[in-house]
Amino acid sequence: MSVQQIAAQVTASAAPLVSVEDLRIHFATRDRQTVKAVDGVSFAILPGETFGIIGESGSGKTTLGRALVGLVPPTAGRIRYGGEDLRSLPRRRLRQLRRDYQIIFQDPHAALNPRMTILQSVQEPLEIMREGTPASRRRAALEALERAGLGPQLAERYPHQLSGGQKQRVNIARVLTLRPKFIVCDEVVAALDVSIRGAILNLFAELQQEFGITYAFITHDISVVSHISDRVAVMYLGQLMELGPTAAVTSRPLHPYTAALLSAEPQPLPSDMRTEKRRIQLAGEIPSPLAPPSGCRFRTRCPAARPQCAEQAPAWRELTPGHWVACHFATPAGAVLETDHAMTTTANAEERT
Repeated sequence: MSVQQIAAQVTASAAPLVSVEDLRIHFATRDRQTVKAVDGVSFAILPGETFGIIGESGSGKTTLGRALVGLVPPTAGRIRYGGEDLRSLPRRRLRQLRRDYQIIFQDPHAALNPRMTILQSVQEPLEIMREGTPASRRRAALEALERAGLGPQLAERYPHQLSGGQKQRVNIARVLTLRPKFIVCDEVVAALDVSIRGAILNLFAELQQEFGITYAFITHDISVVSHISDRVAVMYLGQLMELGPTAAVTSRPLHPYTAALLSAEPQPLPSDMRTEKRRIQLAGEIPSPLAPPSGCRFRTRCPAARPQCAEQAPAWRELTPGHWVACHFATPAGAVLETDHAMTTTANAEERT
């Protein structure tokens, strides 16, 4: 995808904070095969927005998120932060920028050193960056803990003395000490109880309003994306299937894979209040990134696959303003599914007779 097409994915009112152009991240196995974890992904993220990335396990979304903060080097393509190509920056400039983009990991337990107190863990980023004095670092850490919803009485405790939700708040506080502009949230509520998830998501929204933070929110949970994201990208086997405003993607999906994900979302309502929703059954498991299918990556599981899907990779098209899809047969009205295809085929046959 060209830079012009990436720019077209966002409004012209602001320059992207993060732009990704034809990003590829491949890993070599011991038997000299190539795992194509991310394979030709392009998008842009505006300042102050929450950009959701959703997909099944094995879709490549975590690898993509790690690449956005420099933890995984790209095989090809570009990641620009504020217009600067991270791969071409000198080490000194890269170190200056490094504080501006951070990541919060999925497992709140593994992310904390069990031998360090909570205060020591939150102070650690400031010590690594050699900022301020010990007294100022302590003040900054206590302020961050308070902003994350934790009192000073927890500062001298150790991780094993905290609940899962409290540990994730500590991880948030640790990131806040550097006042980053961009945070990648990698399944940050997946390991938490349902009763705690809402409070953590609301905290992210409050911090965004207060500090103007931009998020890339990685998840497999559509309800989380619907709650917090402005736009969402749907990822499958290393590639983007769909991208657009969250309300448009969740109400009128253009790709059969997105439609299948939405159909699998539980409806936590009494049976007499539920809307009728046809469940789309996908055959088999996600293929191996060692040998992705030809043409469309999703064709081996797609309920509306046709011969063209195996022969030709679908183009990345903007079907409605800001709503992009990689599917040969998607229409502005929505995804073409198996029943739609069958009805269309029958109607065409009747016309010919």
